Amino acid sequence: MATEKIFIGMNDERIELTGADKEAFIAQREADNVAIQLVEAEYKAKQEARESAIKKLAEIAGLTKDELASIL
Repeated sequence: MATEKIFIGMNDERIELTGADKEAFIAQREADNVAIQLVEAEYKAKQEARESAIKKLAEIAGLTKDELASIL
């Protein structure tokens, strides 16, 4: 990744990032990717918990999928 060229646009100019600016950009990009992965994992966990709760409710109450759908 050290040889990767990174360009940004500023005032209609295309500027290549180098040195500390390039390092900061790469670090921020990696931090953003980690944050996105955390949000996606949290969303998936919530969806799985919701599905599990719906399944348990259906089993306990003896509801069909249509009855559950009308409640939710």
